[in-house]
Amino acid sequence: MSKLSMVGYLRKRAVSIAPVCFFLVLSLSAGFAAEVEGRRAALVIGNSAYEKLGTLPNAVNDASRMGEVLRHANFEVTVGENLDKKGTEKAVRDFLRTLNDGDVALFYYSGHAVQVAGENFILPVDASLASAYDLEVESFNINNLLDYMRETSSLQILVLDSCRDNPFKNAQFFLGEKKVTVASKDGLASLTPHQGSLIVYSTAPDQVAYDGGGQVSPFTDSFADNILTPNAEVRQILTEIRAEVIERTNGRQVPWDVSSLTSQFFFVSRQNVLIVGESLAEIRASPQQTRVKLGIAPPIASGGMKLTAVFDKLPAAGNLYLDDSRISAETEVDVARIQDVVYVSEPGEKPVELISYKMKADTGETVDGVVAIVFDPAIAPEQETVAQAPAAQEAASSTIRGASEKAEPVKVAMTLDVGTGFAPVSKALPQQQASRNGWMRIDKRSPSAQVALESEMLVVGDLISAEDVERIAIRPALRAGEGEVVLTPVSGLAEAVPLVIGVAASVNRCDELAADRLDIQGVAEGIFPNDLRADEAIAVCREAIAEHPQVPRFRHQLGRALYANGEYDAAIVEFKAAWDAGHVRSGQLLGRFYQLGAGVEKDPSKAIPFFEAAAARGDPYAQHSLAKALIEGNGVEEDLQRGLDFYAKAVEAGHTYAMNGLGAAYLYGERVPKDVERAHSLFTASAARDDIWGVMNVGLLYRDGVVVEQDTARARALLTQAHEGMHPYAGRLIALMLRKEGSADPHEIFRLFRESADRGDAWSAFHAAEMMSADASLMREPGENIRLYALALDREGGTPSERAGERLAGSDPAELNREIQKALIRLGAEGVEADGVLGSKTRNAAQAILGGNVPKAPAELLADLIGREWIAGKPRLDML
Repeated sequence: MSKLSMVGYLRKRAVSIAPVCFFLVLSLSAGFAAEVEGRRAALVIGNSAYEKLGTLPNAVNDASRMGEVLRHANFEVTVGENLDKKGTEKAVRDFLRTLNDGDVALFYYSGHAVQVAGENFILPVDASLASAYDLEVESFNINNLLDYMRETSSLQILVLDSCRDNPFKNAQFFLGEKKVTVASKDGLASLTPHQGSLIVYSTAPDQVAYDGGGQVSPFTDSFADNILTPNAEVRQILTEIRAEVIERTNGRQVPWDVSSLTSQFFFVSRQNVLIVGESLAEIRASPQQTRVKLGIAPPIASGGMKLTAVFDKLPAAGNLYLDDSRISAETEVDVARIQDVVYVSEPGEKPVELISYKMKADTGETVDGVVAIVFDPAIAPEQETVAQAPAAQEAASSTIRGASEKAEPVKVAMTLDVGTGFAPVSKALPQQQASRNGWMRIDKRSPSAQVALESEMLVVGDLISAEDVERIAIRPALRAGEGEVVLTPVSGLAEAVPLVIGVAASVNRCDELAADRLDIQGVAEGIFPNDLRADEAIAVCREAIAEHPQVPRFRHQLGRALYANGEYDAAIVEFKAAWDAGHVRSGQLLGRFYQLGAGVEKDPSKAIPFFEAAAARGDPYAQHSLAKALIEGNGVEEDLQRGLDFYAKAVEAGHTYAMNGLGAAYLYGERVPKDVERAHSLFTASAARDDIWGVMNVGLLYRDGVVVEQDTARARALLTQAHEGMHPYAGRLIALMLRKEGSADPHEIFRLFRESADRGDAWSAFHAAEMMSADASLMREPGENIRLYALALDREGGTPSERAGERLAGSDPAELNREIQKALIRLGAEGVEADGVLGSKTRNAAQAILGGNVPKAPAELLADLIGREWIAGKPRLDML
């Protein structure tokens, strides 16, 4: 076999894009480092079939074209067509999940959009915008999405094909607590680029782009035609696109851009590997031969390279021909035909001919070669015979390629869990595969399987040294399914055969049982806390951690299962480990521990940094928690406007708790102007997602006849549904309704109060204690009413806590002291007797149990002990 030389090995990794309000943002920000470079994630949405707005015939076609182009540019593409609001939320979450380890983030949207107060909102197909309240629950703020992209990737691309005239029914919408007027129904608002960014529109801001008469819009068509140009710098591409669009639209549409780029950027890059055989070849022929085929073996090149050859030293006594065309020193020969070049001699004595040539790639790489034709009288003449290239040349040419095409491929299978990163191929390869020589080309790669060699991503057409095959790794897309990667030999031993790598990806059992709702780093939709089966989830998540110790998501999900099981100390360990490894939802839950004082000393101020960091990444639960803290001033200085902004972001992402929290603020007019219709809109959106909080709040509206017609039967059914779903205080609301009606069994009312009290509701604890105080037969044992008053006081529920404190202050001191001592005994204190006297032994025992400063007032001491006991009873804190 010949020696193989590699001339040139150059990569310029880049990107691709397209559409008709092409609003492109490239932000070359730093801050993200990954083991594999050049990974790309894209979200492509096309909305055509609007239910209540005008249809857009090209939008889905534009998105389909974009998805196809981006896959060729090695993006992991999430495509959504005709998405409603829930579908849009899911698509955005899926996209953000792929960004967890992506270098380049791209979002493409084709459909209706609206600009309000200088911000741009995309509209799902079920949007109507018929009332001022609809924008916050029916749209998605593009500015927010771009912020999340910046937090999780090193380069962002935003493409908006939505610069059209949109027929909105309403001209004013609420943003936060303000009602603002839509500035214009034409086009989108202009954005100022950040440093290292490029913003491009298919037409000027506030102007309308054209769908055109074809299946795709003029801009998308032009962009798709130019996007895969190898190693073309973005500004060069935009110049060509601008000229094409102006020509296609007769000057009515002029692409527009603003740049703050500080370096070059390429949409599509190409591996430039050029492999050639011997640079000096000798052909021996009879002096009587008049035609000699040079038999120069074409080089092997990575996909997409265009190669030409020129003969810079022609024969001294003859000419070169390709077919019937004579070759001159200026003739460029397609390298694919170079083996067909023939030397035709002149009559007379024939000297040794030295014919030199130069092969050149369109990327600049060159290689020189020489063919020596020696006329040897010892060789028998053969009329018009064609000399063959040396065997060494053939080894790197089509002979091997042809043999490989006919050979049965080696097939290997990889079974992988989605969201666990790149997995090495080496474990799946047969033993003989690792010892192969030569080169292989990636001839096929399913969109659901990405390929990397060490730290670099590979694309179709790239060459891999055969000995490097065992070093490549495969990563499946973040969804279950099957894919395939095919490597075909292009040089090497004659027995070389193709390698077909089958990839089957599935969701790990831990993800199925314990995935968190709306987790932007999860791989499943997740489940509500009341549906989590803790024991089973704990077992499978521990197995997942053992198999994939590098994946923080599994540690978070184990922590979630432990949290639901009341194992708070163990849960905190897992959440901290997951947070340190970059899983942001764990930060939100760690913050909740500090707010509740579960497993750690209660300190709401320590929760805020966790909430802030996770909220910036786009985690809706953290945005909700931060919003509440800012509005209530819990651990942070009160900031109403900022709190409302984070509530709005969480609502936009589909977070039902935020819908209810914001709805409650408007229902009761707390800190914001009262607006019951807006509250109804938010509660209804939550209930439609089967959230027990939304169900409970809609039940209250029916109970009170607010916005809707009063219907107590409907109200009770909804509240019962919420209570059965483990809502903390829906049982108390039912009990109060029954009490008001005056015909219910007191034991049924008490049961509802008691169940809600056990779930941590202060009012329920107070009401149950009141009923016990009035009817001792309801008590399981003496003193239970005092303990429930203490629980109400500990839960810090405002009015119920205050009233419980008053009851405890008026109770018999000896009885109160005995309950303190009984609580200490239940908590494991030694040397304490329930004698009703708070002596030094009792105080020392309390100090040992509670640590820190023990309250002097007996009522407060009892409340602290009962609260500690309640936590030890493993309540579902994740439901609060």
